[in-house]
Amino acid sequence: MSKHAYEYVIYIHSTPEEIYRALTDPELVADYMGDTGPRSDWQVGSPVEWKMDPNGEFRDYGQRVLAAEPGRRLSYTWHRLQPEHREMVGITSDEEFAEAAKERSRVTFTLEPAEEPAAGTKLTIVHDAFDSPDSVMLASVSVGWTLILSEVKTLLEGGRRFAPASSPSA
Repeated sequence: MSKHAYEYVIYIHSTPEEIYRALTDPELVADYMGDTGPRSDWQVGSPVEWKMDPNGEFRDYGQRVLAAEPGRRLSYTWHRLQPEHREMVGITSDEEFAEAAKERSRVTFTLEPAEEPAAGTKLTIVHDAFDSPDSVMLASVSVGWTLILSEVKTLLEGGRRFAPASSPSA
């Protein structure tokens, strides 16, 4: 894997179909992302709108569905840094923010049976196409996706539900 990417593997005791549903069903997404996160009709080419604040509205940040194969694979382009992310990512310089906000990336989830059947389903996320290993967005999603997928696992395995004040990633 390139240094210009985030890759994470998690094993979830659930079916690939249920995990895919958790990634795409707006009610389930709201449960584990504290009433924030993406929504789409999940058809190739469709927009992926994002709600950044539980009290906010869904907005189209230019994300588009690249692949949608229920129970197998989901991929979409990622939004650029937005003004509301500036404080979250700690950029104070206008020039630095303008440069960081140019970057576009993509995220892909792959679902497959675990190598050991008792482990359930193997969910692999690859968030790639970053401009450099020092990408501000790469640093942000590397924390955010780990937290989010841990909440997906907890939700699907019957645990408590997470309700943060805001989304954990840019």
